[in-house]
Amino acid sequence: MIQRSNREPLASRIVAKHSSPRSAIVWVSIAVAIGAFASVGLGWSQHVAAAGTVVAGNVRYAGLIVEGMPADDLAPLVAERAIDLLSREITLTVDEKEVRVPLGRLGFRYDSLETEQNIVDARHSGQPWDQFAAWVAGPLVEHEVEETWSFDPEVAAATLATLGGLRPAPAVEPVLTSEGRDWIEVVPGEVGSVVDLDSLVNGLARIDLLDPPDELETVLVDEPPAITDEVAQDLADDLNELTRAGVVVSIDGHSRLLTAKDLRDRLLVTVGDQGLEASFNQVSLDALLESKFPQPVGELIAPVFDVFDGQVRLVTPGVPYQICCSADSALEVAEGVLGGSKGPLELTPKRADDPVTMAWASGSMIVELVGEFTTNHPCCEARVTNIQRMADLVRGVYILPGESLSMNEFVGPRTRAGGFVSAGAVRQGHMVQEVGGGVSQFVTTTFNAAYFAGLDFDEYRSHTIYFSRYPYGREATIGIPQPDLILNNTTGYPILIWTSYTDSSITVSLYSTKHVAVEELGQRISRAGACTHVETDRRRTYPDGRIVVDTVVADYRPAEGLDCSGRPTPRPTT
Repeated sequence: MIQRSNREPLASRIVAKHSSPRSAIVWVSIAVAIGAFASVGLGWSQHVAAAGTVVAGNVRYAGLIVEGMPADDLAPLVAERAIDLLSREITLTVDEKEVRVPLGRLGFRYDSLETEQNIVDARHSGQPWDQFAAWVAGPLVEHEVEETWSFDPEVAAATLATLGGLRPAPAVEPVLTSEGRDWIEVVPGEVGSVVDLDSLVNGLARIDLLDPPDELETVLVDEPPAITDEVAQDLADDLNELTRAGVVVSIDGHSRLLTAKDLRDRLLVTVGDQGLEASFNQVSLDALLESKFPQPVGELIAPVFDVFDGQVRLVTPGVPYQICCSADSALEVAEGVLGGSKGPLELTPKRADDPVTMAWASGSMIVELVGEFTTNHPCCEARVTNIQRMADLVRGVYILPGESLSMNEFVGPRTRAGGFVSAGAVRQGHMVQEVGGGVSQFVTTTFNAAYFAGLDFDEYRSHTIYFSRYPYGREATIGIPQPDLILNNTTGYPILIWTSYTDSSITVSLYSTKHVAVEELGQRISRAGACTHVETDRRRTYPDGRIVVDTVVADYRPAEGLDCSGRPTPRPTT
C-alpha cells in the first residue's frame, strides 16, 4: 500500500524560507553592515594616514575651526596668536598713577611649536583604541586644542626693576659734597617708597595668559637708603683728614701743591659692592695737573736742516718737548692721596704727541719755498757785518703753527761780544753810529719774506726815514728795547727760516707747505702834516676759499731831524 505524506520536501522548505519578506530584510541589513564597515575602515585609514600632515575633523584652536588645515600652514596662525596674546598690556596702578606694560615683557612666553604640535596631534594621540574612539566621536564632540604658555618670574622681576614708574619716591642716598665750602660735608639720605616687587611678581604668576585682567594692583613699601648717614659721615671724616694738608706733586724738578680744596672738589663717592667707595674724577684731576704745569717740561730739540740750491734736507730730526702729564699720572695722584701720602708724588711727563708737534719734530711739512725776499747793499761796509751776523743767528729758526717769533727776544741785544760792530743807524729821526747799526735791513728783508708767505705781524714799525733800498711803505726796523718785529705763524704748518747772503745782498727764505696765496693789491698815500702816511693792502686766499685783506702801514718824516710839523727834533745824546 502506498502511503503519501502531507509534508513538503526539505529543499522546497528552504526555498520557501529564503523567499519570504523577512529574509530579504536580513540580507539587506547584512549588506548595509558590510558597506558601513567598509566605509568606516576607509575613513579610519584616511584618518590614520593624515596623522601629522592635516588637522583632524571638528578641531577648534583659539575659537577657530582648523579642521582639514595642512600642518605646514599652522605656523603663521599660531605666530599671530602669540603676538596677540603677548602684546596685550596690563595696567599696573602705582600710587594713583598707571604704568602699562605688555605681557611679553613681563616674563610670559607662548610656546608656538608645542601648540602647533598639539593642533596636529588632536585626535591622533594616545593608544590606538583611544585614537579610534576620538575619531568616532569627532563629528559629535568638538575638540579644543590646548595652548601652551609659561611665566618666568625672574624675567618679570628684572623687567619691573627697570620701570621707573614703579619707584614713585626712590630712596635718596646720603651725599658727600664740598661745594661752597672748604671741607667735605654729608647731605643726609631720605627714605623712599617703592613697589613691592615680590608681591607684584606673585600677582603676575596667578594671571592666565589666555584671559588676563586689564589691571593689577600694586603694594608700596618703604625703601631706606642703602647707606646710613652715620657710615657716610665716617667716610667724610676720613676724606677730610686725608686731604687736609693737600699733596705736593713734582715733575722734572718742578713742584706744585694740590690744595685741600683742589682735591676735595674732585672727589667722587659712589655706592659700590663694598658700600661707599671714594675715588677721584680722573678727567678733572688730569686737567688740574695740566693747569699746574702749563709749560713744556723736559728737553726740547728742534730739527736741524740744511738748504742747498733751494732744496731742503733734514739733517737731524727734532725731539718733541714733554708736557704734563702721562695718562696714569692722575690715577697715581688719586691712589697716593687715598692711601694717605702727603707727597711729593713724582709725575711722569709725556711727549707731546699731537700731529702738529710730531710734524714739527719730524720736519715732514717743510717741503717747499713759501716766501722769499732779497735786498741789496753796498759791499764791505761795517753795517754788512751786522746784517750777516743777524742772518747767521736766525738761520734755521723753526716756528710752530700758532707760535710767534720776536726778533729782539731771539737775537738779544746787539753787542760787540755778540759779534756786532758799530755802524750807521736811525735814532729819533737822526742818523747816528751805534753797535748793531744796519740790522734793520735784515729785519726789512725778513718782513717782506713773511709778508709774501702769508704770516701775520704781531708787532712791526717802519723806518721813520725812507731808504730807497727798501720797498716803499713795506718795510720794518728794530731797536733795543723797541721797536721789535714779531712774526706770528698762522698758516697751520711749521715755518723754517733760512738765510743766505753775498757781499752785496741779503736773502731770507721761508720754507713750509704752501697754504695761502698772497697778492699785494696796491697802496694809498696820504699826508699827516709834513709826514707821509703809506698804506699797503695785502690779500690772502686760503684753501677753503676764505679771503682775508689786511694792511701794513709806514710813516715817513719829511727829512732827517724833522718831525711831522716840519720842526727840528733834538739829536740823541747817546
